[in-house]
Amino acid sequence: MRWTRAIVAVTLALAAGVTTVASAAQSPQAQTEQQPRWDNRLQQQLGLSDQQVQAIREIYQRDADTKRQHWQQLRQAQAELRHLALTSSDNQTIQAKQDEVQRLMAQSVQMRTSTLRQVAPILTPDQREKLAQLMERGGHGRHRRQAS
Repeated sequence: MRWTRAIVAVTLALAAGVTTVASAAQSPQAQTEQQPRWDNRLQQQLGLSDQQVQAIREIYQRDADTKRQHWQQLRQAQAELRHLALTSSDNQTIQAKQDEVQRLMAQSVQMRTSTLRQVAPILTPDQREKLAQLMERGGHGRHRRQAS
């Protein structure tokens, strides 16, 4: 049972690590260039007004530094967990690192939920439904794979 939990946690950590490392590898210029496309695409898909786009931008930028720092902590903890899982036989140390990764991942979910709750009142009911559908299809955020 403990090994199953450990395997599941390591698998989740690896999957999350792959997506976050890919986005972290982008240069600041590439991230800056990507932002307007994200805004434009969302504006077109949801039919957002310029005022709605600006309000949503402000919400995302408000805590950007805190979120960036949190993601760095999560990536570091995931890397440490992978290393421990592969090189250590100390189950207590592995479990402690696994608990840390789970705590950080839970905080990530809380931050994303908080952001969405702040965005929701800016949108009309129809726009909220469209955004929910986009998110279900994986059409949101920067971690979506681009067609090659």
